[in-house]
This record gives sequence, C-alpha cells and structure tokens, in this order.
Amino acid sequence: MATRTETRRRPPQRADDEERSKAANSDVGVIVPITDGEAILRRERREISILVAREEVTITHARYAAGEQVAGPHVHHEHTDAFYVLEGELTFVIGREAETVTVSSGGFVAAPPGVAHSFRNDSDGPASWLTIHTPDGGFAAFMRGVRDGVKVE
Repeated sequence: MATRTETRRRPPQRADDEERSKAANSDVGVIVPITDGEAILRRERREISILVAREEVTITHARYAAGEQVAGPHVHHEHTDAFYVLEGELTFVIGREAETVTVSSGGFVAAPPGVAHSFRNDSDGPASWLTIHTPDGGFAAFMRGVRDGVKVE
C-alpha cells in the first residue's frame, strides 16, 4: 500500500512594521494590505506608500486628488515602470510621439526601458493605482529619499 507524504508549505507572512515593504526571505510570500504600506507621503491631496521593495520589484500604492500632476516626463533606462489603476482614471503621455492615453479603473500601462512617460489625474475625482518597477532600479531608495529630504540618484 502506497503512502502519501505530506509536505507543508509555510503560509504567506504579513509584513511587520519594520519589514512592511521588504520580503526578508526569497522563498516566502508577503502579504501587505494597501493600507499597511510604508508611508512615503501623506497629504490631503496626495498619498504614496511602498508595499514591496525588493531588488527584483518595487510596488507602490498612490492616491491623488482630482487635477493633480503625478510625474512629469521622464525615462527609466534599466527598468520597466508599470501602472495598474485601482480607482478613477489617469492620463498618461507615452513615447516619442507623446501619445496621450486615459486609463480607467482596471486598466494597465507599462513603459519599458527607454520610453518617455508622464502622468496626471485629469479627472473630476480621486485616482488610486499601483506602480510596479521591475527591477527596482533604485526606485525604493529614491522614494525614501523624497520622504526623508535626501537626494538619491
């Protein structure tokens, strides 16, 4: 009679305050509720937090009020900058031809390395989204530098 060997997988861990945005072990998943991210900016019209910060990927959650410019034109040379809209809509200007695209809740935009992009909330209501930098490319350090008033290149 054959016996079945049970293997137990460790359950995903919820990030602690100190490890809120970093998974300490590469073989363990991390669950970070959007409300529990590492605070970068908390203002009435703008909120940004880091949910995950790892060498291979950094994910932030942001919420901006209507009419807010988010990021002016810029280019990343070594990583993809991707956006998943959770609420509201964002207007992106992407590429050499500066194509304008409005993306609503549930939409996704990715700017690969070398592609210029900018975005803003042109809508009448708030917008929230996830930003995914892969690989990190120094993005988490840059965001922490913004928060802490330290220039990070």
